[in-house]
Amino acid sequence: MPVATYRKPSVLVFGGPEYGFPRTDALAEVAEITWLPYSESPKDALTHAIATSGPFVAFAATFVLGKPFPPGLNEDYLAPLFPSLKMICTPGAGYEKVDVGYLSKRGCLLANSPTAVGVRTADGAVMLLLAAMRGLTPYDLHMRSGGWRDPALRTLNWRECTLGVVGLGNIGAQVAAMASALGFRRIVYSNRRKRDVPYDHIALDTLYAEADAIVLCCPLTPETRHLVDDGAFGKMKRGVVLVNVARGPVIDEEALVRALETGQVMRAALDVFEHEPEVHPSLRRNPNVTLSPHNTAAPDSMSGSVNGEVIDNVIAFVRTGMPLTPVNAADLA
Repeated sequence: MPVATYRKPSVLVFGGPEYGFPRTDALAEVAEITWLPYSESPKDALTHAIATSGPFVAFAATFVLGKPFPPGLNEDYLAPLFPSLKMICTPGAGYEKVDVGYLSKRGCLLANSPTAVGVRTADGAVMLLLAAMRGLTPYDLHMRSGGWRDPALRTLNWRECTLGVVGLGNIGAQVAAMASALGFRRIVYSNRRKRDVPYDHIALDTLYAEADAIVLCCPLTPETRHLVDDGAFGKMKRGVVLVNVARGPVIDEEALVRALETGQVMRAALDVFEHEPEVHPSLRRNPNVTLSPHNTAAPDSMSGSVNGEVIDNVIAFVRTGMPLTPVNAADLA
């Protein structure tokens, strides 16, 4: 009588063993790994992988800074992986480049990897916040042009300030915790749901009116696109400090330029931009704007932890049928 053999499920992973992603040994114990090389022709590379090693039940979309990544994880790119594909995990917290509706329609789970990038993005948000409150960028530019102290430059003492956090998810909660440790006088937040945290949950308009500094940490959705527009700026304290580590289109940049020019916004620190990598020329020229190239998470030294989180999601899916951090599980229930 023939002995039944168990064939491990096949999974697709961006990259190659030369990148040294954590946890791939553990993945190899439960699945057959096919490496999908980073390619300037991603659809051709995917077609070749499916033809030679497919079908695949899961796809680990790992990320390496400077390596090409598909412009969108949508039907146009992912269709050849179905119907076998049941789960995909993307690097980082955001998934606006993923067609979640299409995946749900095909019965495929989407997972993100928010933990590692969340910690480092929160670190970077607080760095930008303190720099803007203390006027680091205008002082730096003033000295580079031959000046010294500028008595006209105003700073904020965060121990006397109210911080408003818009979006108290993974990143926002860590920003609030670090701000509390730094001694901010009061921390308030606006979020869809009240959370069990020692900060005041208030309406967004109230946050605008009371906060001396505001950090945007909300996801980009149709509802949050241009959340901060002329009307929002008009509700804020005059001379507010604004930090954006969410997504660029959360702010109407034309409105921000106007608010900076009138002094309604004293300073802004931006890691994301409405039309990135393009930056509004007025924002580039304004010494009261600190610019960061979507880099608060410092991705050059982060890929190990983020990609390890992606791999762990795939391992969990292969073992249990559910990734660690699913995005659309409710849509598939």
